[in-house]
Amino acid sequence: MFNFVKDAVRQWAVDVFANSVKRLGSADDRLQAIRWLGQSREIVASDLSVSDKIRRLSGLVDSRSVVKFVAARVTEAVQNYRHSNLPLAVKVAIPATLAAVPLVGGQAAGLAAFGGAIGVPVLLLVFLGAAGITSIIEAIIRDPAARPAIAEVIDIIIKDERLRETSWRMKAAMRERPVDPVRFATPQEGAGIHAALLKMDPFQFERHVMSFFESAGCKSWVTQRSNDLGVDGFAVHPKGLIVTQCKRNAPDNRVGRPVVQQFKGVIEEQNAYHGYIVTTSSFSEEARQSAVLSGRITLVDSGELVSWHFEAPRFDL
Repeated sequence: MFNFVKDAVRQWAVDVFANSVKRLGSADDRLQAIRWLGQSREIVASDLSVSDKIRRLSGLVDSRSVVKFVAARVTEAVQNYRHSNLPLAVKVAIPATLAAVPLVGGQAAGLAAFGGAIGVPVLLLVFLGAAGITSIIEAIIRDPAARPAIAEVIDIIIKDERLRETSWRMKAAMRERPVDPVRFATPQEGAGIHAALLKMDPFQFERHVMSFFESAGCKSWVTQRSNDLGVDGFAVHPKGLIVTQCKRNAPDNRVGRPVVQQFKGVIEEQNAYHGYIVTTSSFSEEARQSAVLSGRITLVDSGELVSWHFEAPRFDL
């Protein structure tokens, strides 16, 4: 029962935090809140004792007026949990669940604690954890209005535990003048969509392709500067980093085996989780055979890319 309640409270808390940050009046305030969450995640994931974590988390809450405002909104929502959209069974179980949580920082983690400074740190440490805080950050930055400085946000994302194994070269490429994905307008029928894709310049095409990863719930971006890894776009999947190479080729210009082999090497050597090569043309038979030999690369030709516009891909890898 405890795990059921904890999971339900975690998802609810993610929504409460994210909505509180999104309501901040300025882009700078939202960025400050995102930085705070990134710093809090580092503390929660550290090897510090529980009491030291609580002390440092409390210090972060007290450090900025913007953070105090968000913490106050979260505290108010927790104190009024009976009026939330949580299932009735969870509402009934919350007081007993909080009472069962061990002492943190020398204080009990009961509901009354949320009236004081310990409340938000308890939510961050006990109910959310590093993964939950990451979910808050991702919920915020899916809203374009809440992403005022994507480069700084990406620096926070790069510290995510899911990307721990990613090489320093790949992380450097991820930071190269990042830009948000954009879904550009296209016609409603297949041939028209393909024609519109061919008319996009390569950078527009990259942003358009990465918008499908963003819509599927993966934080995504493209880079304005080319890099020697041959990666055009990045997406953070629950299991790790997805990298993409976008080939806006003429229909008769098939992607060949050398391109696939080179990209396979990048994925493996740079510790990416999975890779996609997306093209407006097709792939040679040799290219497809090369891709089949790896379980970490997916080829998307013009036909499949057009189909993404009618039925959004899920990227369940």
